[in-house]
Amino acid sequence: MCGVKCITFALWINILSVLTGENKFRLELTPVNPVIHVGTDLELTCQMNDCPDNVTFIWKSALDEFLGGEAKDEQTVSRLLIKNISVKHSDRVLCKAICQQSPKDIMTKIHMFYGPGTIKVSSNNTSVKLGERLEITCHADGNPEPTIVWWKQGETELQSQNHKLIINNASWSQAGWYWCNVSNHVGSQQLRVQVTVVGPPNIPKIQLSHREEPKEGESISIFCSLDGGPAELKLYKQSQSIATGDPNEPTVLLNISSIQITDAGVYTCEAKNDFGIERSTINITVQAAQHDIWRKPDLPMAILPAAGSVSLLTAAVLLIRHFRKKSVSSDITLD
Repeated sequence: MCGVKCITFALWINILSVLTGENKFRLELTPVNPVIHVGTDLELTCQMNDCPDNVTFIWKSALDEFLGGEAKDEQTVSRLLIKNISVKHSDRVLCKAICQQSPKDIMTKIHMFYGPGTIKVSSNNTSVKLGERLEITCHADGNPEPTIVWWKQGETELQSQNHKLIINNASWSQAGWYWCNVSNHVGSQQLRVQVTVVGPPNIPKIQLSHREEPKEGESISIFCSLDGGPAELKLYKQSQSIATGDPNEPTVLLNISSIQITDAGVYTCEAKNDFGIERSTINITVQAAQHDIWRKPDLPMAILPAAGSVSLLTAAVLLIRHFRKKSVSSDITLD
């Protein structure tokens, strides 16, 4: 038996425990490192074990700020309910408990997963000159980290499988609408970006609806079109403007319902924008229509039968006169 020495040692241990603030109280915080979806409710429970008295609880963040929620204390237990949890609660939460003037604290980290937030692109200038390079970066927060892909509207092939859309040696065909798709297993969002390619227009095309030379009086159409742009289209005959297209339409159409010889000539299709002018021409000839020419007789047809009848009648009269004279001559001879 240790006797007085043992009692004295135990007493000193208790005194040191009080002086150093150490005690046998145990503090628990559940759930440990909670994982929760944004927008749902989270309840944290802080419990002081082995405390014979009521416990005073204080909830705060690691930044010494209270981020909202409703706390309910019951002797040695405190429950903090945070409704509609958001990204701002993604921080370390501290529960401080005081029992018999002896404080203890415990901390946990709220892990939350959420779908992509607001999508942002690196630049509002999405215009690129013909033949040059364009780079657009797409970004959005999310937990877990979202996957970002780019594709062009109307096409199925991915343009990029990372957050950057890169266009090298820009061509007219690369102009259009592009989609940035940001997604994780929680959700997805999309942002549409229009890429504009600028530069001088391509050489326009001018065509005639007829493969052969049109004939006078026929109906024809003259087509002026542009592949690549944008540009204003005009159709000229010689140097006179005869048709202007809509700036949003890559075609000018001129219909001539009954072409004449005077419509023949050189027609020019012109494409013009702020970066240059291109032209193409076509020479249209018109074949004169062939008319049936009737040769008029020297005399009216109605006169011919009459003239014939007169001749026959004259001959008959002469014959009658001849036979009469002959008959008279015979009578004189007989006498």
